[in-house]
Amino acid sequence: MKSRNDLLREKILAGNKQFCFIDRDLILLKYREEIEALPEKDRFLAAFVHVADEITTPVAAEDILAGRFAEAMWPCPDTPVAATSGILRTEGHITWNWERILQKGLYSFADEIDETARKDPNKYACFFARSTRIFFDAVQRLAARWSEACFVRARQTENPLYRETLNRAGEALKHVPMGPAYDFFSAVQSIWFWQMVTSGICGSRDYTPGRMDQYLLPFYRNDLQKGILTKEEAKDLLAHLFLKFNELSGTATDDFDVKPIPCNSSKQYITLGGSDGNGTCEFNELSALIVEASAECALPQPTLNFRLSTDMPQEVWDLAGKAAMLPSIPNFFNEKIIKNTLRQKGIREDDLHNFDITACNRVNLPGKLYNMMRRIDRFTSPVQWFMEALHTHPEAASPDEILAHFYHIARREISSIAGENVYTDALTFTPDAITVDECREKGLNIRNLSTPRYNWLHVMFSGIATIGDSLNTLEELVFRQCRYTLAEYLKITDANFEGMESLRQELFHTIPHFGNGSEAGDRLTVRAAETLLDAVESAAEMTGMIIVPSFYSLSQHFVHGAKLGATPDGRLAGEPVSENMSPGYGRDKSGPTALLRSAASLPLCRTICGGLNFKMGTTPEPEQTAALIKGFFAMGGLHIGISMVNRQLLEEADKNPENYPSLLVRKFGFSEYFAALSPEFRKEIIQRTEY
Repeated sequence: MKSRNDLLREKILAGNKQFCFIDRDLILLKYREEIEALPEKDRFLAAFVHVADEITTPVAAEDILAGRFAEAMWPCPDTPVAATSGILRTEGHITWNWERILQKGLYSFADEIDETARKDPNKYACFFARSTRIFFDAVQRLAARWSEACFVRARQTENPLYRETLNRAGEALKHVPMGPAYDFFSAVQSIWFWQMVTSGICGSRDYTPGRMDQYLLPFYRNDLQKGILTKEEAKDLLAHLFLKFNELSGTATDDFDVKPIPCNSSKQYITLGGSDGNGTCEFNELSALIVEASAECALPQPTLNFRLSTDMPQEVWDLAGKAAMLPSIPNFFNEKIIKNTLRQKGIREDDLHNFDITACNRVNLPGKLYNMMRRIDRFTSPVQWFMEALHTHPEAASPDEILAHFYHIARREISSIAGENVYTDALTFTPDAITVDECREKGLNIRNLSTPRYNWLHVMFSGIATIGDSLNTLEELVFRQCRYTLAEYLKITDANFEGMESLRQELFHTIPHFGNGSEAGDRLTVRAAETLLDAVESAAEMTGMIIVPSFYSLSQHFVHGAKLGATPDGRLAGEPVSENMSPGYGRDKSGPTALLRSAASLPLCRTICGGLNFKMGTTPEPEQTAALIKGFFAMGGLHIGISMVNRQLLEEADKNPENYPSLLVRKFGFSEYFAALSPEFRKEIIQRTEY
């Protein structure tokens, strides 16, 4: 007989990516005119209450954790589902204070906000307190309805094991998430229910479970000691939770064939381990169990993010090597670099040690940072700035002069981003504000919090290798060989190398490229990276903001490349620029150690995060993988994600995707189903250098 986890996995893989959360969206359509007639400040709350009070509460006999959405094809062709669904939407990309939720319950946040309003009953604090209480009361009613649905289904179920589990879920929802959890099961049920509400009803992606091995550990140890839980039971429950994460968005991807739901391709990031303020390693037995549960889940979510340092015990590195084999493809981060950068940026010691990773590869300070994405995360196109420097200063006589002009343009652009105002004096409510400490302390919504504790901006740079390789080309052909003036060479790039294919081939085969572990290939890429980071520091001084940089592109290397003409390195107009901190496609030819040496040569000690996608055509032993990651970090590496899949398999899956519905590949800071990717991204993943 198949296990309940096996049944849920099959259901997820067989799901229809065209289905919406039908009840949610039909309720919003029903009340659309009424909601839109309200003052803007009241619309979100009114929409949420209607949905929470009327949405169906489906429970299957085989459910272990209660909570899922009824799904179906949208039946109203004259009204796109997005037009209705968008009435109820948040920012997402944030970590709730899970330790507090499990220890004290969600109502504890409302009590604190009420106290703030009592001390200073201004219009903002009173509105925030009233809205929070109405919001949480609606969540309480929803949990109570789902609790009763579990009991009803249990009475209808003949299987005694299923009946026991349903009753347990029903009992848990009488208490959580509004009140504290009382054992491991109720804690996991609380996590899932709140993830489901925030992602699927409030409506956004990437509500992150955060440091699960830390806040769940007391419940796990306590239940083991009492003898009411075994390790195997805990692993199966965690695997079920992880499967439920995948149930939210099925097999949809983040930017192609997107499922018409508010959380579309939501990513669930769990941060493991790290060290505390005394330097004590925080990996524990639950860290290992989460890895085992993720293996049992065998689907893309959750993405496990490891906080590592080279001085951690060998058993930690053994766990990292084992985890690297997971289908979900974890991320590995050098936490010492991240903590040092946070210190340099003025982050308090008591805040920086609790960082987690969310929103692909973004360092987050739970409860200390707001999540207005337009304000705190900005992807930039430094290759465009570089080309502007060339075209506005064609008289430049050396790479140094080019970089000097590049610096001024980069500083201008970064300062412009930092100077944008996204705040408002208008009353407004978003539930995400509830988990931000400063919002509760001041009685202000995120969008009213114009002077936060950390005036934070994360600037992400794509195409650093494209810039470096372009500088290498200009140094050789223009400044050393003097075959062209800079102005003449720019005419060649402006013409998209028309009639100059032999020159392009010469560039690919004779010019040193970043990614091959050589000083000649890496030097100018490092200089370009330092120039960008210098511009960040200058812009931070000019604007008074905390500006944290990274060499990370997500999919923006495609977006930016599509808008750019040819570049001096031989890249043609419209082609992607280099991604993350990786070399240009096909330009790293000297093996994996050389690639890692080049990546580690970048000034990563001045950055906050980043991305290095590393594809292996064979599957090494776990201890070999652990040694590779540890060696990379010892050289100064910051991040690595390792795919273990060969080109032959990918090419076959590209031709016959229907035969590979569950093949997972690393896209950026997360995994996706290869068959669900766009043709362009399938091609990119196939073209990544394989070791």
